[in-house]
Amino acid sequence: MTFPPLLTETELQALYQRARSATADGSLQNLLEQRQAGDVASRYRGAGLDYAESRPYQPGDEPRFMHWSVTARTGKAHVKQFREERRPAVFIVLDRRKAMRFGTKVRLKAAQAARVAALIAFAATQQGWAASGVILEAQPHWFPASTDTHVVWEFVRQCAATCPPLPTTHEPTLASILPLINASVVRGTHVYLLSDFTDLDAACEAHILQLLHHHPLFTVQVLDSAECELPAARRLNLQGLDGITHCVNLADPILREQFRQQAATLHDEQAQRLRGWGCHYTQLLTAVDAPELVVPLPHGMGT
Repeated sequence: MTFPPLLTETELQALYQRARSATADGSLQNLLEQRQAGDVASRYRGAGLDYAESRPYQPGDEPRFMHWSVTARTGKAHVKQFREERRPAVFIVLDRRKAMRFGTKVRLKAAQAARVAALIAFAATQQGWAASGVILEAQPHWFPASTDTHVVWEFVRQCAATCPPLPTTHEPTLASILPLINASVVRGTHVYLLSDFTDLDAACEAHILQLLHHHPLFTVQVLDSAECELPAARRLNLQGLDGITHCVNLADPILREQFRQQAATLHDEQAQRLRGWGCHYTQLLTAVDAPELVVPLPHGMGT
């Protein structure tokens, strides 16, 4: 059986134009006085001309920056870091794990997250920012930073592609992917986490705080309306993420109210936790057709 992509090419083209419209009235002049690479040196580490130091290889690093002498000496892959000009950049974490493949109205959570990822990437490149990211699924896919429109389009198309079959093994956790981001992204990069944050837990805290020490961090919690309030319906057999099927009487108003209160408490706690750590937090429902009016796109933001 063949499944369609999360977003069609026509939808991506429309998102490209909407990103352009959303950033048309914004200006980066206050953010970046020198727009071109090489205009000004920086204390940040990146891929410029002056060698600064080496660090362990991380998924998504370009092979041309391998530091072969250090690799040979330590027996572990290392890459060179360079002192570079400072230019704005975004790094997008798109969660497409099984919990994100849920939706009752309009679209799946993964599809809405892919729409946001496309808007962010398009807005970034239209403003001269570099864009990179990782698609979080059973086998995470890393994409190196680029300002090339064709490269960014390839990243966006991968975000919008058909999700692979649900894995039979364990998926990577958010806590396991965060330290890899912190180790591989140039300081000052605007990091976007697009997820339902099902597995946001205490193990994430230290990694998020470390990210916040070096990067502006934007968290977008994508939820379906049924995760906030159950519809008034009949008895249904619903299967949870644990694989267990439960018979639920959706005609029971008491049950629906209990669910609404528990869901509101959970989502409020998650929002307070992320805001308390210092993240910019946005809650986004799958039915929202214009996420660019809700999610801050990369223009006119401070570094």
